[in-house]
Amino acid sequence: MENTIYVVEPGDTLEKIAKKFGTDVNTIARYNGIADINDIKAGQILRIAPKSANKAEYTVQKGDTLYNIAKMWGTTAEKLAELNNIKNPDKLEIGRIIKLPYDSGDDIYIVKKGDTLFDIAKMYNTTPEAIADLNGIADINSIEPGQILKMPTGDYMSAIDRYTVRNGDSLWKIAKRFGTTVVDLINLNKLTTPDLIYPGQILILR
Repeated sequence: MENTIYVVEPGDTLEKIAKKFGTDVNTIARYNGIADINDIKAGQILRIAPKSANKAEYTVQKGDTLYNIAKMWGTTAEKLAELNNIKNPDKLEIGRIIKLPYDSGDDIYIVKKGDTLFDIAKMYNTTPEAIADLNGIADINSIEPGQILKMPTGDYMSAIDRYTVRNGDSLWKIAKRFGTTVVDLINLNKLTTPDLIYPGQILILR
């Protein structure tokens, strides 16, 4: 199944669109950088990828150029041309499979204007800390449009068992973020004054 262009119609929901194309809401949201699955508008253009789409490849659509494909995937036309042995980057055949400069197993996301790691983490059912750790990001509040992020997959989250407390954190917020409970955090960390956690404190999560 090839990638498909779809224009949102009045009354559409991502659930309806996903059912129509035999995919799921999360796949469409991820592929189009939609943080809120309930926020789509009539006239909005969506690229529909099959649920099993290999993100290391892209199928050329009508109107595509090597330059806009490169921009979409956070790379350059020159790299795509070299990787795909394209002699004339101004001429692309519709339906041609373009290899992308990523490992076939990579699940990647390209940061868009206004994105935060919290929004992206919500889309992928993970945490900002997991994404930051995987991509070597020191400050979870510092990402830029066009930045390529690898997404945690499989059992990656199981390897994250510690958390450094930040300004504004509470045990309730931390527990909610990592899918645990305040009681578990108190017991694991032997906290005698759970209301007095402090920035820089390291907590055991599991």
